[in-house]
Amino acid sequence: MASVKHDLIHGVFWSAVEKYSGVIIGICISMVLARLLSPKEYGVVAIAVVFINFISIFCTMGIGPAVIQRKDLTPKDINIIFTFTLIIGTVLGGIFFASSWAIAEFYKTPILIQVCQILSLQVFFASANMVPNALMAKNQRFKNLAKRNLSLQIICGPLAILAAYFGAGVYALLISPTITSICIFFWNRHYYPVRVCRNFTLEPIKRIFSFSIYQFLFEFVNYFSRNVDKIIIGKAMSITSLGIYDVSCRLMQYPMQNITAVINPVLHPVLKDLQENKKELSNYYNKIIKVIATLSFPIGCICYFLATDIIYIFCGSKWDAAVPIFRVLALSIPLQMILSTSGSIFMASYNTKMMFWAGIRNTSTTVAGFLIAAFCFRSLDAMAWSWTITLGINFLCTYWIMYKYALSTSLLSMLKELIKPLIIFIVLAVILFMFNSYLTNLGYVPAFILKLSVALTITLLMTQITGLFNVFALIKKRFSKV
Repeated sequence: MASVKHDLIHGVFWSAVEKYSGVIIGICISMVLARLLSPKEYGVVAIAVVFINFISIFCTMGIGPAVIQRKDLTPKDINIIFTFTLIIGTVLGGIFFASSWAIAEFYKTPILIQVCQILSLQVFFASANMVPNALMAKNQRFKNLAKRNLSLQIICGPLAILAAYFGAGVYALLISPTITSICIFFWNRHYYPVRVCRNFTLEPIKRIFSFSIYQFLFEFVNYFSRNVDKIIIGKAMSITSLGIYDVSCRLMQYPMQNITAVINPVLHPVLKDLQENKKELSNYYNKIIKVIATLSFPIGCICYFLATDIIYIFCGSKWDAAVPIFRVLALSIPLQMILSTSGSIFMASYNTKMMFWAGIRNTSTTVAGFLIAAFCFRSLDAMAWSWTITLGINFLCTYWIMYKYALSTSLLSMLKELIKPLIIFIVLAVILFMFNSYLTNLGYVPAFILKLSVALTITLLMTQITGLFNVFALIKKRFSKV
């Protein structure tokens, strides 16, 4: 078990290096692009990404996690599976290319033809990169992954800014995903040179089918809960409205991209060896939830009360319509960050079938909420509230299923970990509410710095007082090492 703890810490460390060394670069690039491009241009790319995400489900088909989970795959099996992904990527990339005219006609936006055709390259390379990426994760090459992703971010970000500055418009937003997917392919080829297999057979595909099929079906139904809001807004409202909503969602997802995304790539590869020891698996997961909750509840509160400052600083004044949307979505951050780790635990416990059925229930709830918001209230605010409310329902249902059936333990063991973070959330909300009342005449940047400083101080003090973590001891230990 000590090995599991060591591997988990090692993996999280290098995953954190990848995320946090690039987070400042990513934020700066996003701030510049938001000022150079319009909400409509973001809306156009958001529509294309919705369809890209759908096609990508059929590219992956749960194969990556299955390669990580199965220990009996030979090098020949890996080559056959890689060949299969190349075939799938070629076919689906061609379908997406050919569908560009229909997508543009449906949304009455001609520029979508070129946008979708360019992004069809990403469809192919996403499929081609799946097996090498899975092998790197399976062999816990997290340090190599960190170097790769950071290098590409440093290269592609400035290129996108230059393109936007010189008037490339919507095409500037295509540079990073397209170049990144191509470069990852050649990088992977250097470290994991999987080959095309001439004697192709479906036998290895059939062997991983029992695991991958439910992973694929879960991703299929989960797609609709993640994207149906954008489909509805793009068609029923306007492309500009979609751009405003999409940017609000991106900002809301920053904490997940830079906190839980550090943990998620590591959880499944490291914890898969505990699939027979459910008690140990649940104990590890409860500790992980405790850490995430301690971070996510204050983050959600801070984002809610600093919404105006955040939007104006990160995007500029022309995005003021995104403020109320972002404020509502911020309330979902705590539970969403915790829930985003659930898939890794279902996979580590070899319960992808259970994950699939939980996904169907969650998607049904989410889609129903979006349809009610779209046809009864017809506003972006209503769509944001729908996401936040249905997420809370899905959170309780998912974890009830996981702890009762996948981990064979009581859900109360997990819910207890949320009590102290919730107390911190309430105290912080009261203090920030009072600060907002007295700082109305202060500029956005000074107000943001002051409120953020107060919020972080209160969070650290409350973390110490509630006994979640001994913050002072950790700080003292760090300084003693220095």
